[in-house]
Amino acid sequence: MNDDYENVEWSVHATNDAFTPHYENDDPLSAFASNSRDYGQESFSHLNGRTPSPPPAQPTTAVMSTYDPLDSPVEEHASGSPPFPAMTTTTTTTTSPRSRVSTADSSSSQLSRSPNPPSVPAVTEPDNTEPYIPKPMIIRVSDAQKHTDSQGTFVSYLVTTTTSVPTFASTHPRSVRRRFQDFVWLHNALTLEFPACITPSLPEKHRLEYIKGDRFSAEFIERRRTCLQWFLGRIARHPELQRSQSTRVFLESTDFRNDKRLQARRIPPAYSVLDVLNDTLVNAFTKIKKPDERFIHMRETVDKLEDNLNTVERLYSRIGKRQQDLQMDYSEFASSIQGLSVLETGITEPLHQFSNTLSAYADAMKNMNHREDMIYLNEIHELLGYCQSAKAVLRARDQKQVDFEELSGYWHKTIKQRDRILHPGRNMDGISIQEYVTDKLNEVRGVNMEQARRDKLARLERRIKELEREVAESNDVSNGFSDQVLKEFDVFQKAKDEELKEGLAAYADCRIEFFQKGASIWEDILPVLEGIRLEDEAREDEDVVNTN
Repeated sequence: MNDDYENVEWSVHATNDAFTPHYENDDPLSAFASNSRDYGQESFSHLNGRTPSPPPAQPTTAVMSTYDPLDSPVEEHASGSPPFPAMTTTTTTTTSPRSRVSTADSSSSQLSRSPNPPSVPAVTEPDNTEPYIPKPMIIRVSDAQKHTDSQGTFVSYLVTTTTSVPTFASTHPRSVRRRFQDFVWLHNALTLEFPACITPSLPEKHRLEYIKGDRFSAEFIERRRTCLQWFLGRIARHPELQRSQSTRVFLESTDFRNDKRLQARRIPPAYSVLDVLNDTLVNAFTKIKKPDERFIHMRETVDKLEDNLNTVERLYSRIGKRQQDLQMDYSEFASSIQGLSVLETGITEPLHQFSNTLSAYADAMKNMNHREDMIYLNEIHELLGYCQSAKAVLRARDQKQVDFEELSGYWHKTIKQRDRILHPGRNMDGISIQEYVTDKLNEVRGVNMEQARRDKLARLERRIKELEREVAESNDVSNGFSDQVLKEFDVFQKAKDEELKEGLAAYADCRIEFFQKGASIWEDILPVLEGIRLEDEAREDEDVVNTN
């Protein structure tokens, strides 16, 4: 691509909106709904498509919650969230190398046939016409149970929902049981359905627990249940993900196996490993020519947040280790006092009670360490995973812009090839050695140069028309994706702030409870210690009594 790319003018006329619905088939749960009206849910699946240059075609794909504390319901959001623009939908299809673009109304997206390439357009601000806020929704994950079937042992969780989202058949759907693999299905479905949304991450698999055989321990199950609660809490407080049909099937279906199979037909297919590897290699050395400062700032914000969270995690792990050592020291201290009580026969009972006090204090400290690790440290881990999801969406947005720039450069190069044929001797600055050598060889071999020139010109004209449409549609996809990411980042910021607030409040409550309990434990032992009577004191008291 030539250096004069920076000084060109872009003349793309308005084309269809980038967003495409994916709810063309019947709702698998329509039989359970009180009415069968179409809720007109929109998705962003076609935004998963990529653009640029001449390689092979690929399929397309389309994307957002917040935190729910351990045992508290998801709170209703205030109406102060950023607005959501009304969107016109079109149908997408694959037409060109690495580009997934709409073929509807292609005549409306004509480009001027200027020999200059289009400049990368600035990403437009979202149309703030409709508030982008979630409906009230509460999801609880509880009552973990272990099951055994022909395929092995697994744990299921009771999922209870209360919601006013209109896509649900009832405001209080029947509680359902879901295993971890069902949560994985929901995560994958939302990621494919809404690629421009920051889909909450799932808790890690903890492979080491599988190796140790502790996958069914009470601590592991409770830790996973807590993380799954945060996962669904973020979905519940996300304006787009909460009204997804995949979310509805997961939370409401009583025949989940069949309903999720029907829903999977309406979800864009996942990329193959070959597709991902191809895009990675093609764009490994490609950078955005005109980076948007807003998204640079977003990436820097997420990077700083991730660095700070890693620091907090490291320091708290160190504090937790020290607290665990201190708790073990108190336990050993209690054992030593217990041994001393056997030797000191005069104060055996007070020493025994003091030993019990130390053991109670050590147990309180152990409980505090466990709760802090379960709630606060786990929350830091989940926030780090949420940061990774946000960075993945920002990379996908950058990919859309790179695709547009690459496709625009290819279109520009094709225009120059046509102009060199139409005007021999002009526009020779971008001619390739291969073209020059091929033309000379054809002249030497006696090829009809005029006929070859007309054939080549006709091929270039067809290619230019095709690229004009694809460049315009790639621009729509890039702008639409950028608009959605702007709203997504605002949702991410609010979720992050709320989760940090609730996490720190839970940490403070845990500390307050520990110190109150500790004060009570030590206050109870004080009368016992003050009541210890030493031999000298007892003898003096006896002498005083005898004198009187």
